[in-house]
Amino acid sequence: MVSLLERRAPGPDVLWRWLRFACGALLLFPYFAAVAAIAAPGFTATLDRDAIGMGETATLSLKFEDCSPQSEPNLPAIPGLQFSGGSTFNQTTWDNGVLNHAVTYSYEVQATHSGDFTIPGMTAVTDQGNFSSQPLRLRVVRGNVPQATGVPDTVFVRIVPTTTVLYVGQTIPVDLQCYFQDNVGNFQMPQFSADGFIVGNIPNHPGESHVRVGNAMYHLFSFRVPVTATRPGKLALGPATWSLTVYDGQRTFFGWAGGSHQGNFTSDSPEITVRPIPTVGAPPDFRGAVGSFSLTQFEAGPTTLNVGDPITLKVRITGRGSFDTVNLPDTEPGWREFKTYPPTAKLDTTDTLQLEGSKYFEQVITPLNAQITQIPPFQFSFFDPSAGRFRTLTHPAIPLNVHPVAATPQPTIIASGAPPADAQQQNQDIVHIKPLPGKVRTNAPPLIEQPLYLALQAFAPLVWICSVLWRRQKDKLASNPRLRRRREVDRLVREGLTDLSQLAAANEVEKFYSTVLRLLQEQLGERLDLPAPAITVAVLEDCKGLEASSLASVRELFDASEQYRYTPEHKARALASLIPKVKTALNALRNMSDDTIAIRRTLVQGVSLLLLATVLSARADAISDPFTQANKSYEEGHYAKAAAGYQSLINQGDVSPAIYFNAGNAWFKANQLGRAIYSYRQAEKLAPRDPDIRANLEIARTQAGTSTASLPGNRWTRWVGRLTLNEWTVAASVSVALFFFVLVARQTSSNFNKSAGGITTALAIVSLWLLGCLGMSIDQQLLEKTSIVIVPEAVVRRGPMDESQSAFTAHDGAELTVLGRDGDWLQVSEASHRIGWLPQKDVAQMP
Repeated sequence: MVSLLERRAPGPDVLWRWLRFACGALLLFPYFAAVAAIAAPGFTATLDRDAIGMGETATLSLKFEDCSPQSEPNLPAIPGLQFSGGSTFNQTTWDNGVLNHAVTYSYEVQATHSGDFTIPGMTAVTDQGNFSSQPLRLRVVRGNVPQATGVPDTVFVRIVPTTTVLYVGQTIPVDLQCYFQDNVGNFQMPQFSADGFIVGNIPNHPGESHVRVGNAMYHLFSFRVPVTATRPGKLALGPATWSLTVYDGQRTFFGWAGGSHQGNFTSDSPEITVRPIPTVGAPPDFRGAVGSFSLTQFEAGPTTLNVGDPITLKVRITGRGSFDTVNLPDTEPGWREFKTYPPTAKLDTTDTLQLEGSKYFEQVITPLNAQITQIPPFQFSFFDPSAGRFRTLTHPAIPLNVHPVAATPQPTIIASGAPPADAQQQNQDIVHIKPLPGKVRTNAPPLIEQPLYLALQAFAPLVWICSVLWRRQKDKLASNPRLRRRREVDRLVREGLTDLSQLAAANEVEKFYSTVLRLLQEQLGERLDLPAPAITVAVLEDCKGLEASSLASVRELFDASEQYRYTPEHKARALASLIPKVKTALNALRNMSDDTIAIRRTLVQGVSLLLLATVLSARADAISDPFTQANKSYEEGHYAKAAAGYQSLINQGDVSPAIYFNAGNAWFKANQLGRAIYSYRQAEKLAPRDPDIRANLEIARTQAGTSTASLPGNRWTRWVGRLTLNEWTVAASVSVALFFFVLVARQTSSNFNKSAGGITTALAIVSLWLLGCLGMSIDQQLLEKTSIVIVPEAVVRRGPMDESQSAFTAHDGAELTVLGRDGDWLQVSEASHRIGWLPQKDVAQMP
């Protein structure tokens, strides 16, 4: 038996075997540990978000861990969801001693409508077996997706209607509110549309403010938009979308540290209940007007007249609502005894959405027989959405006194002498329209306000300054530029003739003829004061100072210089024979009279004037057709149409005294005295000495009940007003220019300097006097602003608010002095020095 002592003392080989076993186990330990630490295989499906807005996308990820699918996963078909943009991503990681290898398939998910969707669990076949995922839920909403509590939105958009219940045809204001924080930029205009509604234009300039939402501060852009319902039902108003750039990260001195991305933000869509207009109990004359209105004017005149004479019916409806649906009721059957013409309408609103204000109608009617005793009663029906019922505005009949005539004339519009439909009975006839437009020009600012013209005024002083410098340097100048060129050309001719002899002896044909052509160009260019390269044989037509023989010789040399290219073989003797002809031609050109230059300049000026006349005539021809058409409408009695024709020319920038004069006549005949006075005054600014303009302006002022404008002035200012501002400008400019040119002449001519003292003094006095008149004209026509009332009655108030008390009333055609402005209100003064405020829309301002 082996003792215990022997077992405890093994031999050296046994110790060596145990040592090798321990080292091997130590080396293999990481391998076995890694095999044991490999994660278990699996398959999962996830969404990066569980809620998105319409138009946004979510990302679906299918992740296979430590297994490989046999094929790309098949996505389920879900109504309302669309999958697109598949991509694959492989990843291997070591996490806390665990080795992970994953393959991820990513898809974009987009919804075609809002609602709650379920993506069912999917089964995948892999090399490690079959695996199934859990079902996923996705919520799709209209508008902004609600954020988690305590996490504020960077940007969000809201639609805030003034009411959630309205009627078909009703227009309401809707506030489109855009909230944003500081880390945004590159704003775009929001887009707003809704099925079942007509959305008006979004204003370019929103209201801006700072508001607190929750615990965060926001900038707020508020856009007020008119919205009109077009069909009944429970409708979603919106959504509205807003596109802008969102900056990521923190803001540093050099910008945003995290870059930026483009964001599209969608608003919610509040539900609006749109009710239909009731059909039960609707008045027979109801034509779709929706709102709250009142009848503030119903009058006609004249009420005593003959059969066939025109009556102007004036109607004004005031209130709040959709004025597009406000129209005069049909004229049947109570109007069968009248001949009626289409009414004209004018909308005056007091808000930017055009929901509050008044609509003014004018209609011309003519009685057809003497048995008519009254204008029928007026009736206008509308639906009041605030009360939910129909209302009718009425006015009693207006009595008429119609006298019979021997032969009842039927009023016609196409007869040249018949009373027109839109004419009024005038107490005094006006001067007839002008048949031709006259000198037409572009409606440009006066010369005194044009930078180019002002810059030209520095020309004469600069010339005088240059003359002073020239005077000081005169002794240093040996000759003038023209004489220097003549001497230079003489030198070139001498050297060129020497070169010709050498070139002819060497039979250098090309260089010979090139030198001949160059000498002719230099000599002829010097005499005609033209650049030498610009001289061709065509210029010989301007050489009227040459004799016929010399002209023929020069032409022959030009032709020879051109023809050598076709017959290049020339002998030296033939070339030498041309040298005397060249000398003779050059001498003839050198001795050519300077009258040729004057003749040429005269021809150039004549052609320029002819072209200018052609342009002006073309401009006149371009507007003659619409001007003639407007004149034809005036002669036929269509005064409002004629006025619109003249006004279209003015709006295009084509103006002349005749156009403004004829427009004034048309407005006068159409009983628009304010617009007539405005047109006459515009014509008077262009032609202040025209007696026809002054006569008709006086008649229009008398008709309006005013004898003169409220402009301050005296006899001297009225005398200055007999010339236009441009005429005073040109007169003063010419006088000042002559003064400086006389100073220039005194510097350049010693003889003139001795005798021009009196002329200089006279021009200085005249220039100062004309400059004083120019200053008064500028003060009168540019600094003192006037306006003419263009509505039947303008209420002038004590302050620039509709709630202010009335100061006085200004009638159509009243001329007022403008003292100041506050927004859309003007502070004005009349001739009796009463001061008040009135809306700018009630007047036409003189420029």
